[in-house]
Amino acid sequence: MAPTAVTLGRRFFEDLLSTGNWDIGGEILSPDVVMHHPASPDPIAPYAAVQGALVAFRTAFPDLHITVLDAFGSDERAVVRWQMTGTNTGLMYGAPATNKAVKVNGMSIVRVENGKIVEDWVSEDTIGMLRQLGMA
Repeated sequence: MAPTAVTLGRRFFEDLLSTGNWDIGGEILSPDVVMHHPASPDPIAPYAAVQGALVAFRTAFPDLHITVLDAFGSDERAVVRWQMTGTNTGLMYGAPATNKAVKVNGMSIVRVENGKIVEDWVSEDTIGMLRQLGMA
């Protein structure tokens, strides 16, 4: 039986993003995955581009940790409410490290086909993060 969207959503945040373990990325994300993120004017796709964006973010926050606060949904869609913590010790979108810690809340809606995440719609407190970093 294929994993549900709730299970895959949890794995995406807890097992992949929180650890940076891209060895399991192919188990969770479709090769054609599309991420809709407020920091990007265009959807981020496919897998290699999503991986690149997330690895770059993790480089900015090497101690990144994401906790799933809540997750619910169906076989095909799930809402995952999460909290990210980390310290900005690396380059972020061309800006030098601030060495400041952040706590950011967000939600994602993931859509699953054939047992893998094919779409992720992200909503996060980007302005709050930038304020914590002294960038806004």
